[in-house]
Formats: sequence, structure tokens, C-alpha cells
Amino acid sequence: MACSPRPPIVMAMIFIATCPPTMTAHASDPFADQVVDYAPGTNPVIGYVDPSTALGPPERDSGEGIDPGVVSPFQPAWLPHEIVSIGRGGALTVSFDEPITDDPLNPYGIDLIIFGNALLIDGGDGMCATPCSATSEGGLIEVSPDGINWFPVENAEADGFAPTLGYRDAAAYQVLPGTVPTDPTLPIDPALTPSHFDNATIATIDAFYYGSAGGVGVDLQSIGLASVIQVRISNPMDSQFTPEIDAIADVAPQIEGDVNFNGVVNIDDLLLVINDFGVSPPGGPASDVTRNGVVNIDDVLTVINNWSSS
Repeated sequence: MACSPRPPIVMAMIFIATCPPTMTAHASDPFADQVVDYAPGTNPVIGYVDPSTALGPPERDSGEGIDPGVVSPFQPAWLPHEIVSIGRGGALTVSFDEPITDDPLNPYGIDLIIFGNALLIDGGDGMCATPCSATSEGGLIEVSPDGINWFPVENAEADGFAPTLGYRDAAAYQVLPGTVPTDPTLPIDPALTPSHFDNATIATIDAFYYGSAGGVGVDLQSIGLASVIQVRISNPMDSQFTPEIDAIADVAPQIEGDVNFNGVVNIDDLLLVINDFGVSPPGGPASDVTRNGVVNIDDVLTVINNWSSS
């Protein structure tokens, strides 16, 4: 990660932090709880019409009993009991028992994450092609605070970038499960695009995800909503694609000043902020704690003022 010039007093404190955490604490079930409605449309993928597959967490492993393997950006979930297909003119609506709120403490400001079965195009040997690109099968996203009034999410496709990563320590096409799971309630940096993954191996992708399981992030603030209880994914009648949905998750809030998302604010967070002074490149920790577009002394003070007592 490139670093901006820093004063000598700051340079003396800099080091490169490694091994970010993998899971974020969440007070309640963060995944969709009920299917409100499902219309498969005119051309769903045959056999992939069980809407209950969109409930609960996204898959980490797929193909069991047929062609098993971990879920990775090069190998998405694909069994009929893991994803649901939405054909032309179709729609899937799910609800949450606890409202998804627009929380300013959520990492990167993202409030909910949608997991499809998009994948990165492998250029060979588990490395993304150059230019790197991701499959995208569309899917219009709408959210509702009450199940009656609906608001579209602009500039986002439900079954698109970023593909799901099940484990932090598994190879792209590994058969056996990994031992370090990713966190499906932690979003990736929304500034990331497929172009950042040119020539990327699975290890490079994991570093960009920074412990996240990937998925398509949605910021409720951009829609002007304080909270939502339902999410609807639909497919236009003129669509050439059939999006598939795996799961929808409520993002776990970040403790203010907890840059590395490990549940405490300490020297590790302070050093990460100092190391990222200036305008940080996409990926990595959310060092811009104040979310003003630059990492500076205000972020340092925020970390210090929220220092954990234990």
C-alpha cells in the first residue's frame, strides 16, 4: 500500500500492520429471516426456484457430493439448495426481524450486503485476467422501511461485484474447507472495482477484502432512509440474464475508532491510522475514521478518544 509523505515525528511511529481479524461481533441474527414473496419469472434456471435458499448466511462451500470446493471469487456457490434464480419479470422479497439501520459507524458507511453467485474471470491458475472483470447478471435492488413504500438502489446490481470469498486461507479451487472464515457482515471498501484485481491471485483478493466475504454493498444514507425491513430483488422483462441470490446480510457496526474491526480500540488502530496518513488507496482498513475523505490528525484523535479500557 502506498504511503504519503509524513512528518518525522509520525514516521518514527509507522509500521505495517498485518493479520486483520476475520469476524465481527453482531448482537442479533444479521441475515434475512423470511421470504415475503417470490415470483420466479419466465425463465429461471431449472431447479433453482427455492426462495428459502436466500435466507441465512452465504455459502462457504459448494458442490458437496458432486464436485466439492470452497466458495471463492473464481468458484461461486452453484447447487440448487444454495442459490435462487430470478427469471425475466421475476422478483424475490425478503424481510428482516430486526430493522437494518443507517448506522454511521458501519464500515465505509455500508448498511447491507447482497450475495449472488458472480465470479471473477480466471485468466489462468487462479489469477484474474487482465483487465480483470466480473460476471454480472443484474438484479434491480429495492428496499422498504415498511413493506409498502419501495425505494430503488441506484448504480448497483444484486448479482454482481464483489464475488463471495468463503475463507481467508483457502486456495481458489480448494476442495477441503478452509480454517479461517471470512465475515459476511463486513463490507469491502466500496471504492474497489474489478480493475483493482488485475493479475490478482486469491491472496491478493483476500488482502483487498480485508476479512470480508465480499458481496454488493448498499448505503441507506444514499437513499435517504433511516432503516429498512424488507429487500426486493427483481429482474426486468427485457433482461438477458437471470440473477441468482445466495444471501442478504445486515452489516455489523464498527466501534468508533476500531480501524481493524477486531472489537477493541488500541495501539494497532492508532498505528494503522498513522500509516495511512493522507488519502488512502482503495482496500484495507477503514483508517478514515471520520469519513471526510482524508486520514489526518482528526482520525488519530478519534482513535485516542475511544481507546478501549481493557
